[in-house]
Amino acid sequence: MLSPKLCWFVLASYPIMLLIPMLFPQIKNIKLIVFSILLVENLLVIALYLKGKYYS
Repeated sequence: MLSPKLCWFVLASYPIMLLIPMLFPQIKNIKLIVFSILLVENLLVIALYLKGKYYS
């Protein structure tokens, strides 16, 4: 399972990641970069959840 600190980090990262494209529109492909980071973060959370559920 996720630790409490990691849970707060994940929850805080979503609004921050959504604000980044609005703050830096001049960077090329910023939406793709943010989407990729959010996708990797979600996959990590799912993997940690499944690891805690089946291997603890």
